[in-house]
Amino acid sequence: MRAAILVAILACALAAHAAPAPYLIESEFQPARAYVGAEVTLRLRLLRAPGVPYGVLRLPRLGDAAELTPFGPLRDYETQRAGLAYSVRERSFLVVPRRAGPLVLPGPELDGPLRYAKDFVRELRGAPRVLEVLPPRVEAGQAWLPARRVTLEESWSGDPGALAAGTPVVRTLVVRAEGISGDRLPRLEMAAQPGLRAHHDLPDFGSEYLEAGMAGRRVQRVVLMPLEEGEIALPELALSWWDVAADAPRTATLPGRTLRVGAAEAVEAAPEAPPGVAPQAVMRGFAIAILVLSAAVLWGYLRNQPLREARRQLRAACGRKDPLAVRDALLEWWKAAARGAPAPLVQRVGDAWDAGARAQLAALDAALYGGRAWDGKAFWRGVRPWLRKGAVRRELPVPSALSPLFRLQAREDALTRKASRSLERA
Repeated sequence: MRAAILVAILACALAAHAAPAPYLIESEFQPARAYVGAEVTLRLRLLRAPGVPYGVLRLPRLGDAAELTPFGPLRDYETQRAGLAYSVRERSFLVVPRRAGPLVLPGPELDGPLRYAKDFVRELRGAPRVLEVLPPRVEAGQAWLPARRVTLEESWSGDPGALAAGTPVVRTLVVRAEGISGDRLPRLEMAAQPGLRAHHDLPDFGSEYLEAGMAGRRVQRVVLMPLEEGEIALPELALSWWDVAADAPRTATLPGRTLRVGAAEAVEAAPEAPPGVAPQAVMRGFAIAILVLSAAVLWGYLRNQPLREARRQLRAACGRKDPLAVRDALLEWWKAAARGAPAPLVQRVGDAWDAGARAQLAALDAALYGGRAWDGKAFWRGVRPWLRKGAVRRELPVPSALSPLFRLQAREDALTRKASRSLERA
């Protein structure tokens, strides 16, 4: 009798164990290993058997170990597991790890009405997942660009083979990449050339979320001013990147070209000077100018208050040697300086800065994404000159095809006036 009872209990236990699960929680990284800064797809799925209440999975939490962006629409479909039909709700995210080493995703947590359905609930969390994150394959301070594909393109506002001295032309450089956002694409540097002045306008960035993942774009306009007749050789442009699919280094290139510059166009006669103005009108205009100037000074002081507060927070974060706080304060400074423009990643903030300040931004980036040692005091010394109000006004204009910051210094006044009018017409 006792043996029969034990057999029955064992049979019930086996039957209960073999019973299909009322719901399943699944998660996966694609791929299961990736480089620092490379794109990884995270998929979370909740599978419910027929008759099981509705449920959702809470958003995963990765802290500062990775950037997490919702990707694509929610997907609802049917599937089978162990011969049983399930209704599936799937969410996708793009994950960009910031540090090398294991990246642990806690088990996704169940929420919604299903969480409180005692007749069905077994576990509130799914199994954790681990992403193996590899360190960058470049030396410290070098640009790290892990992507699936990178290309360079160019266009010209005029024929580069038929230019005139003193007449500007705009060269538009476009970097396109798959697997990385536009804000992380580096600046293309054009080397100085004799007889040619160049001004780099502020770049435009863009990112799209396609079925295969992110697609980034960086558009950079360079205003070129040939100063004298002749030929000017522009060297090849090259951008090194890492092919994550082939796990190999690659280089995207833009062939060099020769600019052919002809004689300057004829200069129009300058207009005659206006007739004299009455002294009363001069005094009246002077008084109005004083009032306008006073109002402008007060308005400028109030308008720049957010800039001063952002600089104060940035200096304090540098003193604490807190790279995360420095990044946040730097982006707040950008938003105040750009008057409400969307905050970019750190690389865009210093796009118009000199090489020393950009090197400090690269060191901050390495600390954020590579866990490298970082010197807050050296960072503050390097970027402080570019955070002053004067530097903001000079380096943060409204983007345009021809920036008003470009000042021509031709040898003759007539050539200068002609070049300025050409810039305005462009």
